[in-house]
Amino acid sequence: MERYFNANAVLSVFCKNYMDLKKDLPIRPSEMGVLNIITETEGPHSPVVLAEMLNVSKPMITAHIISLEKKGYITKSPSAQDKRAYYVLPTEKAKALVESAGAKLNSQLEHLSNSMGREEFDTLVKLAAIANDILKNKGE
Repeated sequence: MERYFNANAVLSVFCKNYMDLKKDLPIRPSEMGVLNIITETEGPHSPVVLAEMLNVSKPMITAHIISLEKKGYITKSPSAQDKRAYYVLPTEKAKALVESAGAKLNSQLEHLSNSMGREEFDTLVKLAAIANDILKNKGE
């Protein structure tokens, strides 16, 4: 039991420290995930595609889209095939935020990598990816 208590404590602190890297964002980190996808990956990006990519519900993505649109980070483009459907596009404001936030986060990750050593940093990332996959697929 102590093993899991210690693991919980260490991982909780790590998660808090990682989230603190994003505390100066003008939007929620989960909204930043939407902006990262629509600016850094090939589209088109529909709400359904975004929900699948982020492994969240469609209502959650809808809430993010409404918030991001109100703040001027995205626009909606109607689908030519289905007038009820739309695609999400980043504004210049979104692109600028992704670039500046990415540079700051990359600088922090570079510091972590340099401090840990590249091999240990790569191992950390690899193990986190494995853990994410296991936890994501737990209910399947």
